[in-house]
Amino acid sequence: MGYFSQLKSRLLRLSILYRIAIGNALIIIVGAVGGTLITRHLAREAADFSLMLLFAGLGVTLTVLTNYVIIKTALRPLHQLRELVDRVEAGGSDIDASLLHEPDPDIKQLANALNSMVIKLEDRNLKLRALSERAINAQEEERRRIARGLHDDTAQAMSILIIYLERLEQNIPDDRETTRERLASARKLATQTLTDLRQTIHGLRPSILDDLGLIAAVRWYARSNLESNGIRVEFDVPDDPIPLSTGLETTLFRIAQEAINNVVRHAKAESAEISLKYNNGCVCLWVSDHGRGFDVAQTSDRALELRRLGLLGIEERAELVGGDVNVDSSPGEGTRIRVCVPLSDMEAARYGNHTHSAG
Repeated sequence: MGYFSQLKSRLLRLSILYRIAIGNALIIIVGAVGGTLITRHLAREAADFSLMLLFAGLGVTLTVLTNYVIIKTALRPLHQLRELVDRVEAGGSDIDASLLHEPDPDIKQLANALNSMVIKLEDRNLKLRALSERAINAQEEERRRIARGLHDDTAQAMSILIIYLERLEQNIPDDRETTRERLASARKLATQTLTDLRQTIHGLRPSILDDLGLIAAVRWYARSNLESNGIRVEFDVPDDPIPLSTGLETTLFRIAQEAINNVVRHAKAESAEISLKYNNGCVCLWVSDHGRGFDVAQTSDRALELRRLGLLGIEERAELVGGDVNVDSSPGEGTRIRVCVPLSDMEAARYGNHTHSAG
Protein backbone atom coordinates (compact mmCIF):
# COMPACT_ATOMS: atom_id res chain seq x y z
CA MET A 1 0.00 0.00 0.00
CA GLY A 2 2.87 2.33 0.81
CA TYR A 3 4.54 1.57 -2.52
CA PHE A 4 1.44 2.57 -4.51
CA SER A 5 1.09 5.76 -2.47
CA GLN A 6 4.69 6.69 -3.24
CA LEU A 7 4.16 5.89 -6.92
CA LYS A 8 1.03 8.05 -7.04
CA SER A 9 2.86 10.89 -5.29
CA ARG A 10 5.69 10.70 -7.82
CA LEU A 11 3.26 10.70 -10.72
CA LEU A 12 1.47 13.76 -9.35
CA ARG A 13 4.74 15.64 -9.26
CA LEU A 14 5.17 15.08 -12.99
CA SER A 15 3.94 17.67 -15.46
CA ILE A 16 0.76 17.11 -17.47
CA LEU A 17 2.77 16.34 -20.61
CA TYR A 18 4.66 13.47 -18.95
CA ARG A 19 1.51 12.09 -17.32
CA ILE A 20 -0.29 11.90 -20.67
CA ALA A 21 2.81 10.46 -22.38
CA ILE A 22 3.22 7.73 -19.73
CA GLY A 23 -0.50 6.92 -19.79
CA ASN A 24 -0.60 6.62 -23.59
CA ALA A 25 2.58 4.53 -23.57
CA LEU A 26 0.97 2.11 -21.11
CA ILE A 27 -2.15 1.94 -23.27
CA ILE A 28 -0.09 1.15 -26.36
CA ILE A 29 1.95 -1.50 -24.56
CA VAL A 30 -1.04 -3.17 -22.91
CA GLY A 31 -3.07 -2.95 -26.13
CA ALA A 32 -0.29 -4.41 -28.23
CA VAL A 33 0.45 -7.28 -25.82
CA GLY A 34 -3.23 -8.00 -25.16
CA GLY A 35 -4.15 -7.79 -28.83
CA THR A 36 -1.32 -10.19 -29.75
CA LEU A 37 -2.31 -12.74 -27.12
CA ILE A 38 -5.99 -12.59 -28.04
CA THR A 39 -5.20 -12.90 -31.76
CA ARG A 40 -3.03 -15.99 -31.18
CA HIS A 41 -5.70 -17.57 -29.01
CA LEU A 42 -8.41 -16.95 -31.56
CA ALA A 43 -6.18 -18.24 -34.35
CA ARG A 44 -5.57 -21.53 -32.50
CA GLU A 45 -9.27 -21.90 -31.80
CA ALA A 46 -10.12 -21.12 -35.45
CA ALA A 47 -12.64 -18.50 -34.39
CA ASP A 48 -14.86 -16.94 -37.01
CA PHE A 49 -14.41 -13.40 -38.29
CA SER A 50 -17.36 -11.94 -36.38
CA LEU A 51 -15.87 -13.04 -33.06
CA MET A 52 -12.54 -11.51 -33.98
CA LEU A 53 -14.33 -8.30 -34.97
CA LEU A 54 -16.15 -8.27 -31.64
CA PHE A 55 -12.94 -8.59 -29.67
CA ALA A 56 -11.31 -5.91 -31.80
CA GLY A 57 -14.24 -3.54 -31.15
CA LEU A 58 -14.07 -4.23 -27.42
CA GLY A 59 -10.35 -3.59 -27.48
CA VAL A 60 -10.75 -0.26 -29.27
CA THR A 61 -13.56 0.81 -26.92
CA LEU A 62 -11.57 -0.12 -23.85
CA THR A 63 -8.54 1.75 -25.21
CA VAL A 64 -10.56 4.90 -25.89
CA LEU A 65 -12.23 4.84 -22.46
CA THR A 66 -8.92 4.24 -20.69
CA ASN A 67 -7.29 7.05 -22.63
CA TYR A 68 -10.21 9.36 -21.73
CA VAL A 69 -9.85 8.57 -18.03
CA ILE A 70 -6.09 9.13 -18.14
CA ILE A 71 -6.37 12.47 -19.97
CA LYS A 72 -9.21 13.65 -17.71
CA THR A 73 -7.20 12.76 -14.60
CA ALA A 74 -4.07 14.41 -16.00
CA LEU A 75 -5.94 17.60 -16.91
CA ARG A 76 -7.77 17.86 -13.58
CA PRO A 77 -5.38 20.57 -12.29
CA LEU A 78 -6.34 22.72 -15.28
CA HIS A 79 -10.00 22.36 -14.35
CA GLN A 80 -9.20 23.32 -10.75
CA LEU A 81 -7.22 26.33 -11.97
CA ARG A 82 -10.18 27.42 -14.09
CA GLU A 83 -12.41 27.23 -11.00
CA LEU A 84 -9.98 29.46 -9.10
CA VAL A 85 -9.92 31.96 -11.99
CA ASP A 86 -13.74 31.93 -12.12
CA ARG A 87 -13.79 32.63 -8.39
CA VAL A 88 -11.56 35.68 -8.90
CA GLU A 89 -13.74 36.84 -11.80
CA ALA A 90 -16.78 36.57 -9.52
CA GLY A 91 -15.16 38.86 -6.97
CA GLY A 92 -12.48 36.83 -5.21
CA SER A 93 -9.31 38.55 -4.17
CA ASP A 94 -6.62 36.07 -5.17
CA ILE A 95 -5.73 32.73 -6.77
CA ASP A 96 -4.58 30.48 -3.92
CA ALA A 97 -2.44 27.68 -5.38
CA SER A 98 -2.77 25.74 -2.12
CA LEU A 99 -6.42 25.05 -3.03
CA LEU A 100 -5.29 22.86 -5.94
CA HIS A 101 -5.87 19.28 -4.74
CA GLU A 102 -3.34 17.65 -7.08
CA PRO A 103 -0.94 20.47 -7.96
CA ASP A 104 0.85 19.87 -11.23
CA PRO A 105 4.25 21.65 -11.08
CA ASP A 106 3.55 23.74 -14.19
CA ILE A 107 -0.03 24.49 -13.14
CA LYS A 108 1.12 25.47 -9.66
CA GLN A 109 3.70 27.83 -11.13
CA LEU A 110 1.06 29.25 -13.49
CA ALA A 111 -1.35 29.73 -10.56
CA ASN A 112 1.31 31.57 -8.58
CA ALA A 113 2.09 33.79 -11.58
CA LEU A 114 -1.60 34.56 -12.10
CA ASN A 115 -2.02 35.28 -8.40
CA SER A 116 0.89 37.69 -8.53
CA MET A 117 -0.70 39.45 -11.51
CA VAL A 118 -4.07 39.65 -9.75
CA ILE A 119 -2.47 41.15 -6.63
CA LYS A 120 -0.57 43.71 -8.72
CA LEU A 121 -3.71 44.61 -10.66
CA GLU A 122 -5.71 44.99 -7.46
CA ASP A 123 -3.01 47.19 -5.98
CA ARG A 124 -2.92 49.25 -9.18
CA ASN A 125 -6.72 49.55 -9.14
CA LEU A 126 -6.64 50.76 -5.53
CA LYS A 127 -4.06 53.38 -6.43
CA LEU A 128 -6.03 54.49 -9.49
CA ARG A 129 -9.21 54.65 -7.41
CA ALA A 130 -7.46 56.77 -4.79
CA LEU A 131 -6.09 59.07 -7.49
CA SER A 132 -9.51 59.28 -9.14
CA GLU A 133 -11.19 60.12 -5.84
CA ARG A 134 -8.56 62.74 -5.12
CA ALA A 135 -8.98 64.24 -8.59
CA ILE A 136 -12.78 64.36 -8.29
CA ASN A 137 -12.61 65.91 -4.82
CA ALA A 138 -10.08 68.46 -6.04
CA GLN A 139 -12.31 69.18 -9.03
CA GLU A 140 -15.32 69.78 -6.79
CA GLU A 141 -13.31 71.99 -4.46
CA GLU A 142 -12.00 73.99 -7.43
CA ARG A 143 -15.53 74.30 -8.82
CA ARG A 144 -16.71 75.59 -5.45
CA ARG A 145 -13.81 78.06 -5.21
CA ILE A 146 -14.30 79.41 -8.74
CA ALA A 147 -18.07 79.67 -8.30
CA ARG A 148 -17.65 81.53 -5.02
CA GLY A 149 -15.10 83.87 -6.56
CA LEU A 150 -17.28 84.60 -9.58
CA HIS A 151 -20.29 85.19 -7.35
CA ASP A 152 -18.58 87.35 -4.76
CA ASP A 153 -16.35 89.35 -7.08
CA THR A 154 -17.26 89.24 -10.76
CA ALA A 155 -21.05 89.06 -10.37
CA GLN A 156 -21.03 91.81 -7.77
CA ALA A 157 -18.88 93.99 -10.03
CA MET A 158 -21.24 93.39 -12.96
CA SER A 159 -24.24 94.32 -10.78
CA ILE A 160 -22.58 97.59 -9.76
CA LEU A 161 -21.69 98.30 -13.38
CA ILE A 162 -25.33 97.83 -14.42
CA ILE A 163 -26.46 100.23 -11.68
CA TYR A 164 -23.93 102.85 -12.82
CA LEU A 165 -25.05 102.47 -16.44
CA GLU A 166 -28.69 102.90 -15.41
CA ARG A 167 -27.86 106.10 -13.52
CA LEU A 168 -25.81 107.45 -16.41
CA GLU A 169 -28.63 106.62 -18.79
CA GLN A 170 -31.12 108.54 -16.62
CA ASN A 171 -28.86 111.60 -16.39
CA ILE A 172 -28.22 111.97 -20.12
CA PRO A 173 -29.79 115.18 -21.51
CA ASP A 174 -32.67 114.78 -23.93
CA ASP A 175 -30.63 116.17 -26.80
CA ARG A 176 -28.08 113.33 -26.45
CA GLU A 177 -30.39 110.55 -27.66
CA THR A 178 -27.59 108.68 -29.42
CA THR A 179 -25.53 108.56 -26.22
CA ARG A 180 -28.56 107.35 -24.26
CA GLU A 181 -29.16 104.53 -26.78
CA ARG A 182 -25.55 103.44 -26.58
CA LEU A 183 -25.71 103.39 -22.79
CA ALA A 184 -28.94 101.41 -22.96
CA SER A 185 -27.28 98.88 -25.28
CA ALA A 186 -24.30 98.64 -22.93
CA ARG A 187 -26.62 98.12 -19.97
CA LYS A 188 -28.53 95.35 -21.77
CA LEU A 189 -25.25 93.68 -22.74
CA ALA A 190 -24.04 93.87 -19.14
CA THR A 191 -27.36 92.46 -17.89
CA GLN A 192 -27.19 89.55 -20.35
CA THR A 193 -23.58 88.93 -19.38
CA LEU A 194 -24.58 88.82 -15.71
CA THR A 195 -27.36 86.33 -16.53
CA ASP A 196 -24.90 84.11 -18.42
CA LEU A 197 -22.39 84.43 -15.60
CA ARG A 198 -24.96 83.29 -13.04
CA GLN A 199 -25.78 80.27 -15.21
CA THR A 200 -22.07 79.46 -15.34
CA ILE A 201 -21.86 79.77 -11.56
CA HIS A 202 -24.82 77.44 -11.13
CA GLY A 203 -23.23 74.98 -13.55
CA LEU A 204 -19.99 74.99 -11.61
CA ARG A 205 -21.58 74.59 -8.20
CA PRO A 206 -25.28 75.32 -7.77
CA SER A 207 -25.80 77.16 -4.52
CA ILE A 208 -29.15 75.42 -4.19
CA LEU A 209 -27.31 72.15 -3.54
CA ASP A 210 -25.59 73.64 -0.49
CA ASP A 211 -28.62 75.66 0.65
CA LEU A 212 -31.59 73.33 0.04
CA GLY A 213 -30.07 69.91 -0.53
CA LEU A 214 -29.94 67.18 -3.15
CA ILE A 215 -33.60 66.87 -4.17
CA ALA A 216 -34.09 70.59 -4.71
CA ALA A 217 -30.88 70.78 -6.74
CA VAL A 218 -31.80 67.79 -8.95
CA ARG A 219 -35.32 69.17 -9.45
CA TRP A 220 -33.93 72.59 -10.44
CA TYR A 221 -31.33 71.13 -12.83
CA ALA A 222 -33.81 68.74 -14.46
CA ARG A 223 -36.41 71.41 -15.08
CA SER A 224 -33.81 73.90 -16.30
CA ASN A 225 -32.37 71.46 -18.84
CA LEU A 226 -35.15 69.03 -19.74
CA GLU A 227 -38.19 71.31 -19.85
CA SER A 228 -36.23 73.99 -21.71
CA ASN A 229 -35.67 71.36 -24.42
CA GLY A 230 -39.32 70.32 -24.58
CA ILE A 231 -38.95 67.19 -22.43
CA ARG A 232 -41.59 66.66 -19.73
CA VAL A 233 -40.17 65.51 -16.44
CA GLU A 234 -41.89 63.82 -13.50
CA PHE A 235 -40.45 63.36 -10.02
CA ASP A 236 -40.95 60.63 -7.46
CA VAL A 237 -39.04 61.81 -4.40
CA PRO A 238 -39.70 61.76 -0.64
CA ASP A 239 -41.41 64.81 0.84
CA ASP A 240 -39.10 64.80 3.85
CA PRO A 241 -35.68 63.44 2.84
CA ILE A 242 -33.03 62.54 5.38
CA PRO A 243 -29.86 64.66 5.35
CA LEU A 244 -26.94 63.03 3.57
CA SER A 245 -23.27 63.82 3.81
CA THR A 246 -22.02 66.64 1.59
CA GLY A 247 -19.82 64.25 -0.38
CA LEU A 248 -22.65 61.81 -1.06
CA GLU A 249 -25.07 64.57 -2.06
CA THR A 250 -22.48 65.99 -4.44
CA THR A 251 -21.84 62.56 -5.96
CA LEU A 252 -25.53 61.83 -6.51
CA PHE A 253 -26.10 65.30 -7.94
CA ARG A 254 -23.24 64.88 -10.44
CA ILE A 255 -24.58 61.46 -11.42
CA ALA A 256 -28.07 62.89 -11.94
CA GLN A 257 -26.54 65.80 -13.85
CA GLU A 258 -24.72 63.47 -16.24
CA ALA A 259 -27.78 61.25 -16.71
CA ILE A 260 -29.95 64.30 -17.46
CA ASN A 261 -27.39 65.60 -19.93
CA ASN A 262 -27.43 62.21 -21.68
CA VAL A 263 -31.21 62.43 -22.01
CA VAL A 264 -30.91 65.89 -23.58
CA ARG A 265 -28.07 64.95 -25.94
CA HIS A 266 -28.90 61.43 -27.06
CA ALA A 267 -32.35 60.18 -26.03
CA LYS A 268 -34.61 62.25 -28.31
CA ALA A 269 -37.29 61.67 -25.68
CA GLU A 270 -40.52 63.53 -25.00
CA SER A 271 -40.67 62.65 -21.31
CA ALA A 272 -38.46 61.50 -18.46
CA GLU A 273 -38.83 60.41 -14.84
CA ILE A 274 -36.50 60.96 -11.89
CA SER A 275 -36.90 58.99 -8.69
CA LEU A 276 -35.04 58.98 -5.39
CA LYS A 277 -35.79 56.42 -2.67
CA TYR A 278 -34.27 55.03 0.50
CA ASN A 279 -34.33 51.25 0.56
CA ASN A 280 -32.59 48.60 2.69
CA GLY A 281 -29.87 50.90 3.95
CA CYS A 282 -29.23 52.41 0.53
CA VAL A 283 -30.20 55.53 -1.34
CA CYS A 284 -31.23 54.78 -4.92
CA LEU A 285 -31.51 57.22 -7.80
CA TRP A 286 -33.36 56.41 -11.05
CA VAL A 287 -33.28 58.49 -14.22
CA SER A 288 -35.53 57.09 -16.96
CA ASP A 289 -36.60 58.27 -20.38
CA HIS A 290 -38.81 56.99 -23.19
CA GLY A 291 -36.40 57.86 -25.98
CA ARG A 292 -34.64 55.89 -28.65
CA GLY A 293 -32.47 53.80 -26.30
CA PHE A 294 -29.21 52.10 -27.25
CA ASP A 295 -27.28 48.82 -27.15
CA VAL A 296 -25.68 48.88 -23.70
CA ALA A 297 -23.02 46.22 -24.38
CA GLN A 298 -21.90 47.74 -27.67
CA THR A 299 -21.81 51.28 -26.30
CA SER A 300 -19.88 50.21 -23.19
CA ASP A 301 -17.29 48.34 -25.28
CA ARG A 302 -16.78 51.32 -27.62
CA ALA A 303 -17.21 54.12 -25.07
CA LEU A 304 -13.58 55.24 -25.23
CA GLU A 305 -13.45 54.94 -29.00
CA LEU A 306 -16.65 56.97 -29.47
CA ARG A 307 -15.65 59.46 -26.75
CA ARG A 308 -18.91 58.81 -24.91
CA LEU A 309 -17.67 58.90 -21.36
CA GLY A 310 -20.91 59.80 -19.58
CA LEU A 311 -21.72 56.30 -18.39
CA LEU A 312 -18.09 55.69 -17.45
CA GLY A 313 -18.16 58.85 -15.34
CA ILE A 314 -21.36 57.71 -13.63
CA GLU A 315 -19.86 54.28 -12.88
CA GLU A 316 -16.63 55.81 -11.58
CA ARG A 317 -18.38 58.23 -9.22
CA ALA A 318 -20.70 55.50 -7.93
CA GLU A 319 -17.81 53.10 -7.37
CA LEU A 320 -15.91 55.66 -5.30
CA VAL A 321 -18.77 55.73 -2.75
CA GLY A 322 -19.30 51.97 -2.80
CA GLY A 323 -22.36 52.08 -5.06
CA ASP A 324 -23.40 50.08 -8.08
CA VAL A 325 -24.87 51.13 -11.42
CA ASN A 326 -27.40 49.31 -13.57
CA VAL A 327 -28.20 50.52 -17.09
CA ASP A 328 -31.26 48.98 -18.75
CA SER A 329 -31.74 50.02 -22.36
CA SER A 330 -32.31 48.68 -25.86
CA PRO A 331 -32.91 50.39 -29.20
CA GLY A 332 -36.40 51.89 -29.32
CA GLU A 333 -37.17 50.99 -25.69
CA GLY A 334 -35.80 54.00 -23.80
CA THR A 335 -33.19 54.01 -21.06
CA ARG A 336 -33.32 53.44 -17.30
CA ILE A 337 -30.28 54.20 -15.14
CA ARG A 338 -30.33 53.03 -11.52
CA VAL A 339 -27.62 53.98 -9.03
CA CYS A 340 -27.72 52.59 -5.48
CA VAL A 341 -25.27 53.77 -2.83
CA PRO A 342 -25.10 52.34 0.70
CA LEU A 343 -25.81 54.78 3.51
CA SER A 344 -23.21 55.35 6.20
CA ASP A 345 -23.99 54.15 9.72
CA MET A 346 -24.94 57.69 10.76
CA GLU A 347 -27.18 58.19 7.72
CA ALA A 348 -28.79 54.78 8.21
CA ALA A 349 -29.48 55.67 11.85
CA ARG A 350 -31.06 58.95 10.74
CA TYR A 351 -33.21 57.05 8.26
CA GLY A 352 -34.27 54.56 10.95
CA ASN A 353 -35.20 57.34 13.35
CA HIS A 354 -37.02 59.18 10.57
CA THR A 355 -39.15 56.19 9.55
CA HIS A 356 -39.82 55.33 13.20
CA SER A 357 -41.02 58.86 13.90
CA ALA A 358 -43.12 58.86 10.73
CA GLY A 359 -44.71 55.57 11.78
